[in-house]
Amino acid sequence: MALSPQWLDQLRTRVTLSSVIMRTTKLQRAGREWKACCPFHDEKTPSFTVNDQKGFYHCFGCGAHGDVIRWMTDQRGLQFMDAVKELAVVAGMEMPAPDPREAQKAKRRAGLHDAMGAAQEFFVRELAGSRGAQAREYLTKRGFSPAIMREFGFGYAPDDRQALAQALGSLPPQLLVEGGLRIAIDGKDPYDRFRDRLMLPIHDVRGRVIAFGGRILTPKEGAPKYLNSPETPLFDKGRTLYNLHRAGPASRKSDRIIVVEGYMDVIALANAGIAEGVAPLGTALTENHIEELWRHVPCPTLCFDGDAAGQRAVRRAIERSLPLLRPGHSLRIAWLPAGLDPDDLIKAKGVAAFEQVLENAQSLLDAVWTLEANAAPLGSPEAKAGLKARLMMHVDAIEEPDVRALYRRDLLDRFSAFAFPKREKAPFRPAKQWRRDAPEPLSQDLLRKLSNLSQGGARARLLAAVMTQLAAHPELIEGHREALRELGESDPATQSLLDPLLAHAQTLEADEKSAIFAGRWGSRSAEHSAPGLLDKAHDAATAREDLAEAIELLVEGPALDKALAAATERFEHDPEGAFAEQQRLLKRKLAFDARLGQMATRRIARATPDTDSKAAAAPAENGERIGQETDFQ
Repeated sequence: MALSPQWLDQLRTRVTLSSVIMRTTKLQRAGREWKACCPFHDEKTPSFTVNDQKGFYHCFGCGAHGDVIRWMTDQRGLQFMDAVKELAVVAGMEMPAPDPREAQKAKRRAGLHDAMGAAQEFFVRELAGSRGAQAREYLTKRGFSPAIMREFGFGYAPDDRQALAQALGSLPPQLLVEGGLRIAIDGKDPYDRFRDRLMLPIHDVRGRVIAFGGRILTPKEGAPKYLNSPETPLFDKGRTLYNLHRAGPASRKSDRIIVVEGYMDVIALANAGIAEGVAPLGTALTENHIEELWRHVPCPTLCFDGDAAGQRAVRRAIERSLPLLRPGHSLRIAWLPAGLDPDDLIKAKGVAAFEQVLENAQSLLDAVWTLEANAAPLGSPEAKAGLKARLMMHVDAIEEPDVRALYRRDLLDRFSAFAFPKREKAPFRPAKQWRRDAPEPLSQDLLRKLSNLSQGGARARLLAAVMTQLAAHPELIEGHREALRELGESDPATQSLLDPLLAHAQTLEADEKSAIFAGRWGSRSAEHSAPGLLDKAHDAATAREDLAEAIELLVEGPALDKALAAATERFEHDPEGAFAEQQRLLKRKLAFDARLGQMATRRIARATPDTDSKAAAAPAENGERIGQETDFQ
């Protein structure tokens, strides 16, 4: 169904925004506008305004803003087309004529909705009847209150292969099969899918029953403990989250959604007064689930069981979320005690203990480090290298360039601190001097190479600036040693430039890290090696950040080129997959080239430690000052 901009504008003008918002939010007249306490966040003083003439609402507290359609999707939790259809009824407008095939599908879905609603009524009646005694006893043992049982629509499917068909005899038999309520096998009579099970309805975001989940009451060999409806025209497991139609509105007040493993966990949370729980249905958390969660809160919390299966579920969720990360959107990971699910923890230690678990939830980045650092013993260099490889694999999966760069920097910093702990500083010496075994200062040949680099392209200029910066301040080398090693491994020519820098840095005592460019070259300073590429920084912290970002870019470039080459080689064996991978990498390559050009143009600010201004050069044997400050103007 095609909705033109003109038709949507007409819909907006025909519907009075305040009249729609008044259905769920109390408004007060304020001149030509309306005002209220914002429904998107908790507040005591009204900062939410509605302007009918302009056709939009705005909150000056949390920034919520939109028109009448946005209100229906964000506040009511409807899908776009569902919101438009509901508003069209209010406006008295006919929806544009649908495609005949779409009209047939819509008619079939309407019939399925009727069938699912009728089945729910039947299951609820059975729970209250004589055949539902065992199911009622189970619910009582679980401690579910009568209000929770009514709210979540508990029912019972009797142990009878034809009970549902007999109760819904007025509906077409094929409709029950298509809705997943009955199973039809060629040559055999259809039979009920759910038998002797405690039944739970599964709803869409509008609160309509679209599927069912059933927990077995009398264990039988080969029968699963939990059984969900199959996928149908109404039910897509990869897109549906259990209880989202209740948790979505609740999340607008608490600004949180808690993702647990199953629907019984969700109900246990609701029974304890926590209304923002949702769960996937018979599948791992998918990309569509994550995007749906982000429509409600920017950082939902995953709280899976504290066992090996729960940890595997967390790992899968992390791997699927990393490519989707973008500024302001992430996940938090709450770790339950080993062997406990939310219901067990709440019953054993109370709601406060579960809330404390949520309070201690890790950021996604912290969880990546925790999972990989604990994945295997790290007692050997090879094991540590494996840890780094796994961390960088996760980083490379992130498509958003800024988020990827920040993850790379943070995880490399953590890895360096773990794999290369700082050594104890040497005793203080009153006068700075070269160690007896220190090599001669860097040769003018290296200066000449850096000068040539500074005349090249964006990457060459950036490399020259980084080398000059590190030569002027070798105390910064240790913090980037791992990244510099990776940079050298990707390019032998770069390695030949890095080797003398790393060698000189290693020969200086911890308190003797003055400039590698020595004054014995007379008026020639490091400034001449890369003219104009370094500017003085306003503060050392900013300079160090620029330097770290530049090194990350230099490391990322070859890795990206290598990945593109590998994708191209795969074309012969997997053309479809290779093409998709190549397009993704080309998109990253374009973003990378833009960032590289910006950094080379912006240039790296000189990192000037506080001690630089106080550094005094010790006299050399020939009377010249060794290790003097070089001036980068």
